[in-house]
Formats: sequence, structure tokens, C-alpha cells
Amino acid sequence: MKGVWTHNKVFLLLGLGFALTACGFARGPSLTPPGGRSGTPLGDAPSVANGERIYFTATSSRSGPIRYQGGPAFGGMMMGSYLTCAACHGPTARGGQHIMHMTVMDAPDIRIAALSSESDEHGGGHGEYDLETFRKAVVYGQHPDGKPLSPDMPRWQMSDADLADLFAFLQSLP
Repeated sequence: MKGVWTHNKVFLLLGLGFALTACGFARGPSLTPPGGRSGTPLGDAPSVANGERIYFTATSSRSGPIRYQGGPAFGGMMMGSYLTCAACHGPTARGGQHIMHMTVMDAPDIRIAALSSESDEHGGGHGEYDLETFRKAVVYGQHPDGKPLSPDMPRWQMSDADLADLFAFLQSLP
């Protein structure tokens, strides 16, 4: 019984943290990029803050909810919730193996430093990850060499500005 209580508390605390972040109540360390500019809703520079919002809530400060196609066969990750990047790749974007609804899924580490240095079964390291390579993965579900990503990876329908913001957020992670 103790294990169930601890497990339930973890999910309760995670859910509360995501809810507070989505509502703008939880404030962590500043995520302003090195240049000191965080962009504006109209976007003259990528907004790390909007990228963080997209990562954790699948909503943009510019346009609201971000739609997707495909992804896990069960639709939402937990209890029918809307899918987010963090639901699979975790709060630090380091990925890992998940077992949900009796399905095993391996989510990769998607921090830009990790993506740029990893080697894979598609012919070696990716090299420097740029916005176009990132677009291939997020929007088209493709590795840099054009081969398809896992069908568990949703194909996100987001604007160029939102994609740049998400990329900037992932670049800001250690």
C-alpha cells in the first residue's frame, strides 16, 4: 500500500507542477537566451520562454494549442491528456523508456547538445543540429538523413516562429 501511495503522490506532484507552469504561476530560473533578448509575441528573436511553454503544455503564447498528427496509438499519454513534448521526453528533455498502457516506448534525449553529438543507426553522428534538421524531426518525423522516426513521434503542426522558440528552449538546456 505504501508503494501505491508514493506512486500516486509523485503523479499528483508532477501534475500540479505542470498545471502551475501552464498557468504561469511556477517561476523557475530565468530562461532568457545569452543575448539577453527573449523575443516578443510578434517575434523578432526566438523566445526561450515560449519554447518552454510549448515543450511543457503544447500551447504557444502566439497561437494557442499546437496540433499534431500521429504519435502514440493511445492518443494521449496519461488519462487521455493532450500530448506534450515533456510527456515523453521528460522534464529535462533527456528522454528514457516509458511503459504506458502496456506499450513500451523509447524517447530519445532531445537536448540539442545530445542530438548534435549522438550517433545512430542511420549512418553515424548527426553533426551540428540546426533549425532545418530540427524541423525535419518535429514537423515531418524524419531523421537528418530523411529516414522516418518512430511512429510514436507525433508530427507537430507549428509555425516557424514557434519551432524556433522550441529549438531555442532545447538549446538552453544543459
